[in-house]
Amino acid sequence: MLSRLAFGLLLSLHVLLVLSSTTNSSKSPFPPASPSLPSLLNDPSWALGVRLYKALRSDSSSVNTLFSPLLLASSLGALAESSVGKTADQIQDLLKTPSKTKRKVGDILSVALKSFVEANGTSFQMHTSSSVFTKQAPALSHTFTKQSHSRFRLQHQTLGKGDFKADLKQLHDWAKAVLSEKKGAPLEAEIKAKAGAMILANALHFKGLWERKLSEESTDHRTFLGKKYTKVIMMHRAGLYHFHEDIDNMVQVLEAPLWGGKASLILLMPFHVENLARLDKLLTLELLSKWLESTVVTSVAVSLPKANITSTLSLQVGAVLLAVYDSFLVDWCSFET
Repeated sequence: MLSRLAFGLLLSLHVLLVLSSTTNSSKSPFPPASPSLPSLLNDPSWALGVRLYKALRSDSSSVNTLFSPLLLASSLGALAESSVGKTADQIQDLLKTPSKTKRKVGDILSVALKSFVEANGTSFQMHTSSSVFTKQAPALSHTFTKQSHSRFRLQHQTLGKGDFKADLKQLHDWAKAVLSEKKGAPLEAEIKAKAGAMILANALHFKGLWERKLSEESTDHRTFLGKKYTKVIMMHRAGLYHFHEDIDNMVQVLEAPLWGGKASLILLMPFHVENLARLDKLLTLELLSKWLESTVVTSVAVSLPKANITSTLSLQVGAVLLAVYDSFLVDWCSFET
C-alpha cells in the first residue's frame, strides 16, 4: 500500500450511518493494516492538514470546506527551498512535523506528490494543477521555476495590470481549464493583489473509484442532521473494512479502500448524533495516527450520501498577499468499480 495521503474534508453534517459486528481478522481475505505504513507523524502534509482543519473549524461561522493538504504543502515546499531569511523560517514552521525525521521535508513531499499523480487512473481519476501567480513582480529565477516544476509540479503564471476583478477572472479561467470545464465552486473572497504579490493556487477535480461500489439500486431517503434536518439520498453496502472504535473518546474510525488499494477513504464518526465541536477539539495528529494503527478488519454496514461536493478556500497572510486558492470538485455520487 502507498503512503496514506491527506485529503481534508470539513463537514458540519454527519454523512453516514455505521453499524458494526466484530469479525476475526485472521480469517479475513483482507490483510490487517500494514505495520510498515509510514507514520503520519513524519508526514508534513498530514501535520499541515490537521493544523489547518483545526484553524478553520475554530471559526464558528465556518461552512463545509474541502482542501488538499498535499497540494498545499507541496506548493509551500517549493517556496521553502528557494526562500531565505524570515520567509523561509515561516514556511518551514508551517511544514514542521511532531516527529523528527532524517529526510528533508521537500523530499518527502516530492515523493508523495509523485505517488499521488502516478496513481491517477487506478484508485481514482483526477485533474489537478498547482501554480504560483505573480503580479508586477521581479522575474523568477530559471532555477526556481525549473526545480519547482520538476519536484513539485508547480507552474508559474503572471497576473495582468488590471484590478482585483481581472485577477479573480484569471484565476477562475485557470481553474476552469485545469478542471476540464468541470463546474467548481466560485471564489467568494476578494483577492486584492498589490504589485509584488504572490499567490499560490491549487485546483483539483477528484473522482474516487470504489473497490466494491455502494448499491445504487437500494438507495433511499434518510433524515440527515446538519444545521437543520433534511432528507438525502443514501447508498448502502456491507462488507469487510478496517475499523476501530475508541470507546473512551466515543469515536468510530472506518477506512474504506478504493480500487487497487492505492488510496482509501477515512471516515471519523462520533458514536451519537451531535455536532462536530467535540470531535474538532479532540482531533490531533497523534490521536489520528493511533486510531489508524488500531484498525482491524471488521464486518461493517455502511450508508453514504449520494452527492457532489464543491469548495473553494482562500487564505491570506501578512501585509503582502500570500494566498492559497483551492478550487476543488469531488464527485462523490459516481464512485464506481
